[in-house]
Amino acid sequence: MHQLDWLEYISIGLCLWFVFYPRPYEILLSALLLLPFVGMFLNGLNKPSIASLVEIDRNAKEEYDVADFIDLPAWAILVRTLIDYETDSYLTVIVVGTVAFVAICLFLLVTHQQISDSNKDKWWIYGSIVFSFFVYSYSAVIALNCTFDYSEPKEYQTEVIDKHISKSRKGRRTYYVKVKPWGHHYDAENISVSSEEYEQYQIHDKVEVEYKEGLLGIAWYYLD
Repeated sequence: MHQLDWLEYISIGLCLWFVFYPRPYEILLSALLLLPFVGMFLNGLNKPSIASLVEIDRNAKEEYDVADFIDLPAWAILVRTLIDYETDSYLTVIVVGTVAFVAICLFLLVTHQQISDSNKDKWWIYGSIVFSFFVYSYSAVIALNCTFDYSEPKEYQTEVIDKHISKSRKGRRTYYVKVKPWGHHYDAENISVSSEEYEQYQIHDKVEVEYKEGLLGIAWYYLD
């Protein structure tokens, strides 16, 4: 069982803050990007087994709960990237995300011992951690690429032709503005915006798409 309860409480608080009120954005994101590494470093000071990062609830049909300082930042960053950013190079996301995924797995192996062969749960434990790392790596790459990209954008003129709100099963709303083709985008496209921006944009409004190359070479864009 993982023992860093105080760090898990911090993780819960920061993740809720970042998802529901992401201000100051860069500081909160930086903290969440570091949390998995800080947690694994502190937990690994005595070189424990990787299993120490996973709690197994036998009463819930062996539910595997990865330490909150790993899985909660992963999901919080993923939610914000889906809301805040539109990327334009999926291949680059895959390549850079895979590099990040390998790096965090290596960090785990450096700080923790492999699970004993006698542990019948080891592959479920490995799978739970690897899945959390997978979510973290690719979402973190997009967040880092876009949030800390201070380059000058290219501007493309276009026009709003529609807008709509998408609701998930859990009631979360995502706001979209549909614009005419622009730049190398030859079809009309839905671009996610904040709820405040959604109210501001009206059909037939002339708008600009800001296109940036990205800190890690992953092109992305947003409405201005």
